[in-house]
Formats: sequence, structure tokens, C-alpha cells
Amino acid sequence: MQRSAYLAYSVACLFQVLPASAQNISWPWQTYKSNPVEPPSLNITKYGPTSPGYLFFDQNGRYAHNYSLFIMSDDNELVWQSTIGDYAAFRTQTFEGKPVLTFFNGISLPEPYGWGHGIIQILDDSYTSIYNVSLTAAEEGFVTIPELDPNQLVSYLDMHESKITAEDTILVTAYNVTPYDLSSVGGPADGWVADSVFYELDIKTNEILFKWSALEHVDQVPISDVVQFYPVADYGKNQSLPYGYFHINSIEKFKDGSYLVSSRYFCSVFKIAKDGNVEWTLQGESGGDFELGENLWWAYQHDARIHSEVGDDVQISIFDNGNSDVISGVNQTKGIFMTLNIATKKATLDQVLTDPRDPVYSNSQGNVQKLDDGHVVMGYGSTPKIREYSQDGSIAMQAQFGPGEGYIFSYRAFRLPWVGRPKTAPDAFACIDAATNQTMVYMSWLGATEHKSWKVFAGASNSTLALAAQVEKTGFETVTSIPGRSSVIRVEAQGPGIAASGVSPVIFSQDTC
Repeated sequence: MQRSAYLAYSVACLFQVLPASAQNISWPWQTYKSNPVEPPSLNITKYGPTSPGYLFFDQNGRYAHNYSLFIMSDDNELVWQSTIGDYAAFRTQTFEGKPVLTFFNGISLPEPYGWGHGIIQILDDSYTSIYNVSLTAAEEGFVTIPELDPNQLVSYLDMHESKITAEDTILVTAYNVTPYDLSSVGGPADGWVADSVFYELDIKTNEILFKWSALEHVDQVPISDVVQFYPVADYGKNQSLPYGYFHINSIEKFKDGSYLVSSRYFCSVFKIAKDGNVEWTLQGESGGDFELGENLWWAYQHDARIHSEVGDDVQISIFDNGNSDVISGVNQTKGIFMTLNIATKKATLDQVLTDPRDPVYSNSQGNVQKLDDGHVVMGYGSTPKIREYSQDGSIAMQAQFGPGEGYIFSYRAFRLPWVGRPKTAPDAFACIDAATNQTMVYMSWLGATEHKSWKVFAGASNSTLALAAQVEKTGFETVTSIPGRSSVIRVEAQGPGIAASGVSPVIFSQDTC
């Protein structure tokens, strides 16, 4: 993770990304005595009951206080924060019957690129890394822009997808900078494109089980079809600014083993057969191979997901950005659920999710997550907001972690259940409050979810430690006071199944608070 943080800093300098302090744009964050983590302070508004589970999101963008992963509660309480790095697509999934955490870890390139190079990292419930999914340049012949040093790129997987399938394989994306003749669409004959590629990989071995390249299927997905939505303009003239015409941003697997693929700039989703052929195209303006029903329209979408397959009917959802680096501030961003009839080739609108009180115009990123109880969570990508909608489409909650649009963002955001069992010990801080003749004790346990209370042991030395207080857990950091001046402190987390890992190191109290 330290290497990715260094590379992220290098990329920030390369593209002249300025820190928030230089631009006088900021958002409040939280600090603690017992732990140096600094999560954002969520501005949470609730309009109705919300579903169980924690909020999962990453924090990125040129004005982010720190580039980290976060698990937080509806009460603005931290559960876990990662070290600093360039991350995306943070969530829980199931692998071999057990819950895991998955995320992209690498470097991400800002617009006009909008893609990255790195690994998909998988952690267990103790936050221990168990698998790094990767593909190297040597394995697949990847090429990047010349401003990046390929010797520093340990893997070329992209941040856009990291979906674990029912077969315990993983769907991932990659971008490959490739020479290509663009003269047929008004570009240079000796042009360059950023080819969109997706893979299905074996998680444990990185073995390639399936591969598909947009550039290898231009006969079925012609570049000429995208120009009206994403003009060539000055792109493609050199390797430094390749024409990223397809811009793959999600992969999902059908029951029959074929794939649902989302292309941002085609404003389309495609069904890719197991032999690599394009079975059908669903386009947000023309319909492609489908007839669009009343009030059904979208553009520059992300996160196409399959929710049901019954007979000839397939229900999918998309995060309809409606905006991009081509057009922005015009079309309100929406969550869309639709049903596709594969036999009649008709697409029918099922539900649209927006908040009319606070329209969002998200230029990039974002996702739609349908929960088991029918609620829907939407992460708004480049707009730093997370919303939960009730089954009837009314908004139940909004959590905001940054200002405006495009300053601070999270590629996707989720509400998910999680039980964290860290191997690391709890943290504690103690100090003497001379004015009240008390010892103040601050205690926390990063990543732990099962402790309900704390025992505080105090004494003049390690050998004289005795139980001095027992208090209920109150949020991420619990604070209590002990009468008198105690030089030495130890705390123990109390809860079901907590063993020796719930005991903090012995610490010495600071002379003043």
C-alpha cells in the first residue's frame, strides 16, 4: 500500500493536481486521541428508516483530505480506515463461502483518461491481505502512457471492476494503449487508442479464463458509432493522449455464462457471448437492438447490474450519469431499473430514482446497489454523496462527505453487513487532568465490530494494574475518567468471541491533557 501512495503522489504531481489547502476547498474530518486515523465527518440527513449495515466508500480526488478506504455507520462513527493509498471500488463480497473485502489498489489517472493500473486486493475479516489479483505487462503486453514508468507498475488491472462471481472467479478490467488508424473517424492514421479489455480470472492463480477486447471487435462495435457521444477532437494524436473511445466501466455475468458490459462513451450496454461475439446492444438514445419504452433514456452510464432473469425477461439497473467530460450540468443523474424482453427486444422502464429537492449532475463514476429489503443505495461518484432510497422511491437518507462536484469523490459506495475481527490490538491514550485530579482515558479498536464495552485497568506500575472502570462503548472512540492520577493504563474490549486480541498494550499517562 505504501508503494501505491507514492505512485499516487507522483501522478498528482505529473498532472498538476493541487492539494486542498492550496485551493482553499475543504471538508471537515474527525480526529481522535487514541488513533491517528482521520475519517471525513459525514453530513447525514435521515428522512425515514434505513437498512442495516455499514457504509463502504473510498475517498479520492484532488481535494480529499486523505486517500483512504472507509467503513462508517449511519451515526457518523468510524469502524475502519485503511492506510493512505489510491483505491477504488471498496466493498464486501463472498469468496469460498466467507466474507471478504475487495478493492482496487494502484494509481488512477484523472480525466481525460479516467482509468488506472494496479491490483485487486482481497482482505479477510481480520483485514489481512489474502490475495492480490494482478496481470502484468509481461503476461499481456500492456502499454501505458509514456509519462508513467512501466517499471513501477506491478499490475495493469483497472479500478472499474472487481466482481467475484458465483463460481469464485473474478471479473476485472484493463486499459491498453494501442496504435490504431483513426482516419475513418476524423483522427490520425497513425493514431492511438486506449483499448478496453475485460477478463475473468482465477483469484488464486491469476489464470485467464476469458478475455475480451473492444478493439478486436470493431466490426461489431464500430468506433464510428461513438463519435457523436465522444468526439475524437485532439485525442489519439500521440501515445500521451490516446482516444479512450469505449471506456469500459462494469462487467456482470448472466446465468448462461455470457457477460453484460457497460461502455460509458457508447452510452450502451452489450451482451457478450461466451465465444466473444456481441449478442445484442442496448443504447441509451437509439435503443440499439431494442425499442426503448416511454421515458427511458440515459447517457454516459456506469454500473450496469443484472437483478433477475425470468424466461425472456431480464431486469437490469444502471447508474445514469447523464453527464461526462463532453456534456455536463444538463441532465440530472438518475438510478434506472428497466426490464428487457429478449424475445421482443423491448426495454421497459421500471423505476427512476432521483431526489427532486437536490438534483445531482455527476460527471463520472457512481453505482446503484439494490438491497435485500428493496431499498436502493446510490453512490454518486464525482459528487460526494451517498443516498439510500426506500422501496417506493422516496429518499430515506443522504450522507455527504465533500463539497460540490468533482472535488472529492468515491468511485462507488455501498451499504453492506460486516463483522470485523482485527488481529491488531486496541489503542489507548491517557492523560492527567490536574484541574479535576482525574485520569482521562481514550480507547478505540480499529476495524472491530463485536465489542460492546471496555474495562479500564489502572495503577502506579504494570505490576499494580487493577480494574478501575467498566464503561459501555460509545462510538469509535470511547472516553472515560478515573479518579486520581494513574501512571499506567491498559484497556480490554469486552464482547462475544473476543479473546486476547482485545487487550491493549500497557501505556503511560501523559502529564497533561
